[in-house]
Amino acid sequence: MNTLKPVKRILVVDGEPVATGALCDLLSMDGYVTVGLCTPDEAVQRLRSELFDAVITDVVLPGGQGLEVVRTARELRPDTPVLVVTGQVNSLASEVARSLGASRVLGKPLRYETLVSVLQRCLQGG
Repeated sequence: MNTLKPVKRILVVDGEPVATGALCDLLSMDGYVTVGLCTPDEAVQRLRSELFDAVITDVVLPGGQGLEVVRTARELRPDTPVLVVTGQVNSLASEVARSLGASRVLGKPLRYETLVSVLQRCLQGG
């Protein structure tokens, strides 16, 4: 009997390279395969060419908005969970993210344990 769980690929998009790298490193230590990017254009391009099991994106990104990442992920793969991270959970951007189909909107500062818990629930369909 094979008890290995399938590897989940996560796209992480944050405008701060250090934050992107740190989150990717933590998720990798938990067994996820990660792709870390810093701009919405890069993220949209990767979403169009690769499959991901989940997307984690900040709202504020250099050269655009994380909302474009949410929109593209939803258009291409409506069942893929999209977690949006923002410093202003009650902002207009958060409401727009929800209206675009974000699975969850999480506030900064982000606790890693909370993120992983929410991510796991979303990946399980909850």
